[in-house]
Amino acid sequence: MKTVLEAVPPELHRGEAALEAVVDKVARVQAAGRIHAVNIPEIHEEPSRSDQGERRQPFAPRLAPRDLARILHDRLGVESMINHVVVHHASEQALIDWVNETWEEYGIRRFVLVGGGRRSVRYPGPGVTRASALLREHSRVESLRIGNICIPSRADEAERMAAKTAAGADFFTTQILYEADAFTTLLDTLADRERLPPAILLAFCPIRNARNLRFLLWLGVSIPEALCDWLTADDERVPERSLEQIRRAWSRIVAHQRARGRERPALDINLAPIGPISPATTSALAADLAGLHAAPATGV
Repeated sequence: MKTVLEAVPPELHRGEAALEAVVDKVARVQAAGRIHAVNIPEIHEEPSRSDQGERRQPFAPRLAPRDLARILHDRLGVESMINHVVVHHASEQALIDWVNETWEEYGIRRFVLVGGGRRSVRYPGPGVTRASALLREHSRVESLRIGNICIPSRADEAERMAAKTAAGADFFTTQILYEADAFTTLLDTLADRERLPPAILLAFCPIRNARNLRFLLWLGVSIPEALCDWLTADDERVPERSLEQIRRAWSRIVAHQRARGRERPALDINLAPIGPISPATTSALAADLAGLHAAPATGV
């Protein structure tokens, strides 16, 4: 099992101190020996994906993911994968050129391709499935890895993943998860397909307070109302309960897959802490999840 740490690029107006804070957080988790790579999202201004929750901080421009990746590599020796919104490119060739440039000038070989935030908008660039095929055929990246996003609760997600895998995706990262059921159902459906994705990174998000949870709801993360109520019933216990729920969901998912004797897709972890979650807490969670993955199966 591999563990990836998500590191959000700092807002540019916050200056050098914000960058140093990101680097320090990655360095401290890396020092504990718990991460294999860093996952850097590309943040754009976009509308709410849900009628729940709220975003209290306005959008502000951030450091480009590939710039942060180079800094982390140069200073810490850590490799990064970067998320990239492909539909914003002016053309298919512009996307190919950007990826080749990112490899040749930044040394990045792993990309998570992301689509547009608005269904009603006609974007100039290719969609994710088309982008995966283009890069698999035309990029000059050595040992290219192409990731796509997986939303377990979305209708026909297994069919979408099969098409994206056929087009060139060789791993997926999920939307943030807090429950096991939608993902285990997806695994069961995937098991009937001839072409399985080699690996899926499951995204888990420790949170500090109720405000963090409302932001996740604003992003469109699927969290049942009863679970939201339990997580936020006691302000002081929100972090503890979010960690407890993450461990519970991961344990059920691992047990489900093992009980059925499945080795593919490989299940890995993407830790995406929100709010002032300490590196020590993140490292401890990574160790706990690795331990649960290694433990003998005890049933679902």
